[in-house]
Amino acid sequence: MGATYPTRIILAFRSGGMCAYPKCGKHLTYEAKVGADTYVGEAAHIRGEKPTAARYDATMTDEERDNVRNLIYMCTDHHTIIDKVDKDWPVGTLQTLKEVHESQVREAMEVAFADVAFPELERSISWVTTQPPAVNGSFDLVPPDEKIKKNALTNGARHIIAAGMTARSTVSAYVEAEAHLDSDFPERLKAGFLEEYYALRKQGHKGDELFELMCSFAQRGLRNQADRTAGLAVLIYLFEICDVFEK
Repeated sequence: MGATYPTRIILAFRSGGMCAYPKCGKHLTYEAKVGADTYVGEAAHIRGEKPTAARYDATMTDEERDNVRNLIYMCTDHHTIIDKVDKDWPVGTLQTLKEVHESQVREAMEVAFADVAFPELERSISWVTTQPPAVNGSFDLVPPDEKIKKNALTNGARHIIAAGMTARSTVSAYVEAEAHLDSDFPERLKAGFLEEYYALRKQGHKGDELFELMCSFAQRGLRNQADRTAGLAVLIYLFEICDVFEK
């Protein structure tokens, strides 16, 4: 069966696009010359996918095996190591490794929101220059707590949103400055996120899954922490002020 593509994207987002193996830190993104960049890391199973796989647990369902909670993001070499030398990498060790790595990524992201500035914002949304303006939609302000409840988001998403709001004034000032040069800039910015949001909704994604897929979209093609965090800051700015998420 294997993990779905959306699950792999969420895993890559939680892992900062980097291999979780100790001291590896390899960025697992292919920088495409044409089209969108692609995550090339592997969703390694903590408890094996098949009966012959390392750490297989017969009591688990296929859905549980392929859930993001049972996956750890790794490069090909280290995925091979944990499966071929599985006695060195029992379930408990891999679970701890996953938790520590994803926690470090989340903490680094939350700290980086305080340093978001115009250069990072410009790099993170450079694609906006080729995006047509949104035809429909609004910039009506809706209280974030109301949107969080409406979208059935849990504490993980809530923490990202709360951290991202610390950069709100910087993002707002940047959008306002760009709007003075190009009056369509806010609508083009919104249009790009709305297009992805509606596409994901149509595919059936909702709640935390939808939110994390949108976070990954906001970070596409970005490798350094400052730019990736700036992309998230823009998404959270739009989450607060317009209909990029359902009201």
